[in-house]
Amino acid sequence: MWRWRTKRGYAVISVLPIVALLLLYPHPRRCVYFGLICKSELYNLMRETYGEQWSTLVPPPGPECTTEYANANRLQQDHPCVLKLIRSEYLYQPSDVPLNLSRPLVADPSSGQSKVVLAHLRNQTGGFFVECGAFDGELGSNSLFMERQLNWNGILIEPDRKSFDKLLSKRRHAWALPVCLSTEPFPTKVSFESNYQSGKINVQNDEEHMKMEAERLKMNGIKLIDVQCFPFYSILLAVGRTRVDYFSLDVEGAESQVLANVPWHLVNVKTLTVEISSQNQTVVSQVANHMKAYGYDNKGLMKGQGFYDLVLVKRS
Repeated sequence: MWRWRTKRGYAVISVLPIVALLLLYPHPRRCVYFGLICKSELYNLMRETYGEQWSTLVPPPGPECTTEYANANRLQQDHPCVLKLIRSEYLYQPSDVPLNLSRPLVADPSSGQSKVVLAHLRNQTGGFFVECGAFDGELGSNSLFMERQLNWNGILIEPDRKSFDKLLSKRRHAWALPVCLSTEPFPTKVSFESNYQSGKINVQNDEEHMKMEAERLKMNGIKLIDVQCFPFYSILLAVGRTRVDYFSLDVEGAESQVLANVPWHLVNVKTLTVEISSQNQTVVSQVANHMKAYGYDNKGLMKGQGFYDLVLVKRS
């Protein structure tokens, strides 16, 4: 009897550490991701819709909230730390003084995108745009006409720092960020080709590819710079918007990856123009079919100066 009790007592003692671990590390479906806990099955914003529960579980960003931390731990798109970083380190307020344009007499500097989009929006006034690939905020801008003539505001995104500084000098009445849109569902830092209007994310898959890329960049005088990227949804949340009337996406080849990592069930984007570098039907079909699954109709390609824009409109 004494030996049985001893064994029983030993059994109880051996179970206690397991119980403690279960309390410290909750079930993955209820996991709070702000460290290295529960990495095996994280809350996935792309698939789940219980955003209210997520926001109540996550603690406010602490002293460890840095860009490096957010990148290394692949923080969720709506994580408080990610939103804090965007607001405090990257987001520029809209200007409250008159525009400072180089060519003020040019009413619409776009290649026709604004006209096409506004036709689908019935010349809507007071709308909200997001223009990624905004360059200097004036030359070739797809959103400037809307801002000047129809009282729109929005978000301008331009990762090339030289172009971004010029953009700020235009005093656009829109939020502005010197970042790129992430091709992943979390923040990342990438190598970016600083190349005037043709800047893009530099993808290096292997050593042989890296050598070829280095030769190409050197021959064309293109510099590589490190640029921080944030998901589209994170940027929207940082400015307090989930409804967008027009999304202009021009990221020189990474459009498909950007669109694939948007939680479309959590945003309402009425119209898009997506730049396609060539009239490649495979790429066009890939983008159009992906967006069709989220309720967007393909309104065809419009030709610009050396590029094509795929026009997408959300079904009402």
